[in-house]
Amino acid sequence: MAFLRWWALFLVLAVVCPGAAQGQKFEGRDLVTAQLVAETATVVPGEPFTAGLLLKMVPGWHTYWQFPGDAGIPTEIKWQLPDGWKAGPIQWPIPLKLDEPGNIQIYGYHDDVLLMVELTPPPKIDASTVHLAATADWLVCEKICIPGSGEVQLDLPVGAQATAANQELFTKFRDRLPRALPAEARSAVQWTREAKEFRLKITDKSLAQSGAVDFFPLPESSAVVLGHPKRETAPDGSIVFSIPIESAGPGLESLDGLIV
Repeated sequence: MAFLRWWALFLVLAVVCPGAAQGQKFEGRDLVTAQLVAETATVVPGEPFTAGLLLKMVPGWHTYWQFPGDAGIPTEIKWQLPDGWKAGPIQWPIPLKLDEPGNIQIYGYHDDVLLMVELTPPPKIDASTVHLAATADWLVCEKICIPGSGEVQLDLPVGAQATAANQELFTKFRDRLPRALPAEARSAVQWTREAKEFRLKITDKSLAQSGAVDFFPLPESSAVVLGHPKRETAPDGSIVFSIPIESAGPGLESLDGLIV
């Protein structure tokens, strides 16, 4: 199935107002609330810390992973930081794979998600308080899909020593971040490319015996268009995922992604 940027109904809701949490309303309900949070209560000049966009969705609705699948748009964060600050990339928790009507397969989040970003302040800060702000854009879907946008902000004092904050929240979502495959396990993962599909073979016996192992592809660009990964068992007991190719450059021999 082609990689579609498709939804049944398109409604634009933008939220721009002060306050700790911003709400996206539809038919009297807050479909999504957005809040900027930090893992520290005090900013120390020159010391990186983790902040995050916390999205909470009403039951049954979802937002999207960095690769949304057949339909959807990933959440974006556009930072407005003081001079000299740097923001790293979004750290995406492992998503859910969701099958929708019409053979649509997507990757996203139900209930809530914290999109963490490392922020690095400059080595010298003259102010006693820093103002952090960002514009967040997301797409939330159930039977219809509704784009939302919110202005989130956070003021933190500047000090000589960091003070931990929101530890339970950040620990919860840091535990859901993907981890790099250990070096000793890389030989158990083998890629091949055929005329119409990529094939990922996993020879690790402990993984091969698990019926829950899956592969979530993460194409390098929108120019790579894939079908749905299908799992099979090879004669030697290995797991093989076949990923149909609809569009991919001839030099691409493997795919990034998550083994979950």
